[in-house]
Amino acid sequence: MLQETGETISQQAIESVHRGKKAFCKFLSANDTGLTGGHQCGILVNTKSYMLLFDMPGNKGELKKRSVKFVWQGSSEKECHFTYYGSKNEYRITNFGKGFDLLRPENTGALAIIVKMDDEDYEGWVLETEDEINNFLD
Repeated sequence: MLQETGETISQQAIESVHRGKKAFCKFLSANDTGLTGGHQCGILVNTKSYMLLFDMPGNKGELKKRSVKFVWQGSSEKECHFTYYGSKNEYRITNFGKGFDLLRPENTGALAIIVKMDDEDYEGWVLETEDEINNFLD
């Protein structure tokens, strides 16, 4: 998907990271994309990166959740949830819905970039091709 400026998705993601306050990226696992068939789909965020999602880290046994607005791939707006599962000590981005095109099993191995623009607004990018990924990482 190219915007009118002719920029590639990877270029747009790079600019988003530069404009944002914080950023996180990871290669999507089979669990993230639902390939494993698990009921807990959503993007797992490393516990050391909690400050991207919450002001304070979660406590063991606690369930924390908040909703934020995401703009995906520079155009698609969606409300997502940040969830901390204290029973597992894990953070996830959830509430994508079954029809969310960017978290399909075929995207296992794609590079996801999450950018915090401010406390309530985020941008998300999923780079699917080797060229896009290498351009972003370079």
